[in-house]
Amino acid sequence: MALPRGYISHSQIRAYKECPRKYRLAYVENIQPPGNDKVFLGEIFHYAIEHYFLQRIGGVLPTDEELEDYFRSRFDTDASNRDISWRSPRDETRQRGLAFLRHFLRSVAPYTRPLMVEKELGAELPGSGVLLKGVIDLVEEDFSITDFKTTTGRWSESRARNSPQMIIYKYLFDRSFGPLPANLKYEVFYGRNAGNVRHQTLRVIPDAGATEALLVMIEDVVQRIGAGVFPASETSLCRHCEFRAACRDMGPA
Repeated sequence: MALPRGYISHSQIRAYKECPRKYRLAYVENIQPPGNDKVFLGEIFHYAIEHYFLQRIGGVLPTDEELEDYFRSRFDTDASNRDISWRSPRDETRQRGLAFLRHFLRSVAPYTRPLMVEKELGAELPGSGVLLKGVIDLVEEDFSITDFKTTTGRWSESRARNSPQMIIYKYLFDRSFGPLPANLKYEVFYGRNAGNVRHQTLRVIPDAGATEALLVMIEDVVQRIGAGVFPASETSLCRHCEFRAACRDMGPA
């Protein structure tokens, strides 16, 4: 079945489940709205910790100052070259990101044994031949699978329970390396400003049958995309959607 990107992923599935028209605008029409500061900060934070883990894997332990310099340089360079909608002032956003990074260096980095970083995996879904892809932030030496998040508020434990993203990662990991025992967890760094940054570790323990149920849901999404089914879903999320203007131009659902 033909897909706009040639494969399906968690981000595509999430976009379609939120609003099929949003999926169409992003992946079929290829509209690229301005980025927002929250997403941008998350990207730069990920670049910094990826750099840190790659150095560790290579046998080098970067100093805190070196990593902070890397973060500042990447933040400033990318911010100057991209169209970002700054809901919070640029300097405040940078300082909050540095606070996230310092918290990571204190609370997570010393206890982490990196094996693979930003590992891209893919597998064909049974019966359809559709390629499912994912990029895992971190696989540790004990095969723990970790995804890092930056946000403004604390996550509820129910948000992590049976997380489709992590179930997809575990499915792809098992298909690639065999059914190895692997802990699944989110490391969530949150705070509205640099002075109140906190961190939580959330374990993901899928229910029995969660993988099978997820694969059925993915197959349904893939079929709808292939059939060109892209109705608009009018919800409270609309006012925050980056595609709001483009959606309005297309007319009613």
